[in-house]
Amino acid sequence: MEAFDAAGVTGIVWRRVAHGKEAQAEAVMREIMQLARQAEGFLGSEIFPPIPGVQDGYVVLYRFGRGIHLRAWLASSRRQELLQQIAGLLREPAVEFFFTHGRQQAGTASSVFAYRIRPDKEAAFQEWRRRILEEVRTWKGFLGTESFDTLDGSRPEFIVVVRFDDRANLDAWLKSKVRRAFMTEVRKYVDHVALRRIGSGFEGWFDTSEHTAPPARWRQALVILSALFPVIMVMRHLLSQIFVMLPLPVAFLILLALDMALLTYAVMPRYSRWMHFWLRPRERFNWRGELAGWAVIVGTIGVTLLAFLSMS
Repeated sequence: MEAFDAAGVTGIVWRRVAHGKEAQAEAVMREIMQLARQAEGFLGSEIFPPIPGVQDGYVVLYRFGRGIHLRAWLASSRRQELLQQIAGLLREPAVEFFFTHGRQQAGTASSVFAYRIRPDKEAAFQEWRRRILEEVRTWKGFLGTESFDTLDGSRPEFIVVVRFDDRANLDAWLKSKVRRAFMTEVRKYVDHVALRRIGSGFEGWFDTSEHTAPPARWRQALVILSALFPVIMVMRHLLSQIFVMLPLPVAFLILLALDMALLTYAVMPRYSRWMHFWLRPRERFNWRGELAGWAVIVGTIGVTLLAFLSMS
């Protein structure tokens, strides 16, 4: 398999639009992007208008999950029709090129923001976004950003992913005074802004750095159950005296706090890596792998249950 097919692919288009044809060209470009969003494997897109003295053309970025999906999009007949429409609006033929990229490296940290832009504030918001991007690029550990338009709902949101090399550098940016000033300003251009967590909420206990999506939720839940049950039973046994000395709610709070700390920092990082074969099964169903995963889960719960029943 070629590298072009094995990883994500980003396409970059450079278009220099004829004077006075900007509105028509932007309309066609957005129609092309709307068509791309309906294509299989589409991940995101963004259009950057010209900046006087800096950038004299429109730059369009779009990203697909695999090269095979990009090829299908490039060959679509409707896209060819739209390219013919925009060709007459350009000062010179467009320049288009592509590059492949590996998946997110382990250890990176990301935050996801959703903006609901006011209908009459699109231009102001995009100018604000240009300025905040210029600022965040200067910060230690910055790796990049990606933008996505949601398609669901009558009032779609503009999604921005910001990536840093580690959590400390990401937090430094998120808590900075300069970013706080930017976030205060953007409220003039949006009706709603929120930090979103994508997935089931358990991703911190699972390695998602090499995959575009977390494991199936029911698999996550069963792995967590099989880890939590023995931990909480052992800790309950070791800390039995606190249930005599302290009120029941306080004792349970202490027990759960210690359980969660032990799971987060000691148990789940190792256990989830060990159960990787079952959390993320291969595309072709494997009975041996599936049965082995179920055996670990049922066996762990069963042994713990029998051990503590024999003690009671």
